[in-house]
Amino acid sequence: MQEKHLKSIFTFKRTAIFGGSIGIIFILLGQFANGYNTTYFLTALGFGILAGSVVNYLFGTFLSLMEEFTSNRKKGAAIATASKNYYLLK
Repeated sequence: MQEKHLKSIFTFKRTAIFGGSIGIIFILLGQFANGYNTTYFLTALGFGILAGSVVNYLFGTFLSLMEEFTSNRKKGAAIATASKNYYLLK
């Protein structure tokens, strides 16, 4: 991967680490303070933030891979094309 694609991955990675740590803190706070909060709102909020940070990281990864594929395509990289012949692989 090129360096500019890695920079965007690191940005999404830092965001996911921050969101994941906040989510874990909310989950633990909701579990240990369950006598105070009977509806487990903080636990649900923590799981939501944690899931959102994972989705954010995956989105950044796929976005970076699409950018790399597009830049390689402009340079003239060969792409396999479909043919009308079928081949069986064993």
